[in-house]
Amino acid sequence: MSTVKIGLIGKPNVGKSTLFSALTKAPVDIANYPFTTLKPNVGIGWLTAKCPEAEIGSRCTPREGSCVNGTRFIPVEIIDVPGLIPGASEGKGMGNEFLDNIRDSEAIIHVFDASGRTAPDGTPLQESRDPVEDISAIENEMIAWMADRIYRDWDKFARKADASSERMERILETKIGTFGIKEKQISLILTKDAFPAKLSHWENSHATRFASLVFRYIKPIIRVANKCDAAPPEYIEKILKFDESIYFISGEYELTLEKAMGASLINTLDMGFVVSQKANQAQRNALEKIRAFLSSSYITRMDQILSHIVRDVLRYVVAYPVADEGTWGDKKGNILPDAFLMPYGTTAHEMAFRVHSDIGEGFIKAIDCRTKRAIGKDHVIEDSEVVRIVSKTK
Repeated sequence: MSTVKIGLIGKPNVGKSTLFSALTKAPVDIANYPFTTLKPNVGIGWLTAKCPEAEIGSRCTPREGSCVNGTRFIPVEIIDVPGLIPGASEGKGMGNEFLDNIRDSEAIIHVFDASGRTAPDGTPLQESRDPVEDISAIENEMIAWMADRIYRDWDKFARKADASSERMERILETKIGTFGIKEKQISLILTKDAFPAKLSHWENSHATRFASLVFRYIKPIIRVANKCDAAPPEYIEKILKFDESIYFISGEYELTLEKAMGASLINTLDMGFVVSQKANQAQRNALEKIRAFLSSSYITRMDQILSHIVRDVLRYVVAYPVADEGTWGDKKGNILPDAFLMPYGTTAHEMAFRVHSDIGEGFIKAIDCRTKRAIGKDHVIEDSEVVRIVSKTK
């Protein structure tokens, strides 16, 4: 089953690996996701959603992920993207690997060191530096890197393209499709700025603007300030002035809570966790320090960031396809076996193809399992909707 894919990028020593570990660990044992199919640099994060199981009065049996006390854990792929270093657009670093991972990423989490104690190349510093400088430096490097690859061999490509009768969007897809950008997305980008009508009139500056718009509209960047537990208040204020939408976290503290949960030192990852009798005094003090830090008004938890990206930035909804509108189960009796993440605006017919191509081709109608009413192929699937697809293939 396909999932949402989110890239994680940051220069060395900003805590990206710690954040990756915190994002891809679950508070429960979730063993029925096919981890063996994943590459070493890909892990699974978990989007949480309220499960409809209580409405049907039966415990759900997820095919992937899990459900704990009515909370459904839905897999989201986290791709640990090799970071770009200064000069990457001129060939330094791991450009090819960056391309391979960016192609699959629908959004990018840019992690930077809010404490300012990391040099541009990732070397730890004794004296802190302005953390805001890293935000622009890395993202400008990403844009320059993509623009360089778009504009390579441009003259030959543009002359041939201008002689063609094909639409510009389709022609450009043949050039930049390796970035995972489709014709429809290219059309969107071209409406966001003024580009020459003939590709032979494009200059490197146009490729740069195009790349910038890719990271704004197609593969949006979500900025995350890590190591906030070590950041002075004036740095937090400066970062907020630069971009008030930035998320502030401590990946180290998040991972510590994960470990404490695994060791049964706390009973939940929520702020109201209770410290068990197993914890010694030093552990208690550390956990209370973390609780106080996470209570700060500007701090965000990792699951909130993941939810924001999937639901608000990428605009996905959770849908539950079933085979029986009465039991909300599949043909084997599994209750609410699948929780699909689907782009907002997905129709019932499109959802049928997601279940299986044969079911989509044989689509007759769908049924809203809550109301038991028939819905047409153009019905837009809503969040948490439970739907039965009726197909002549069944």
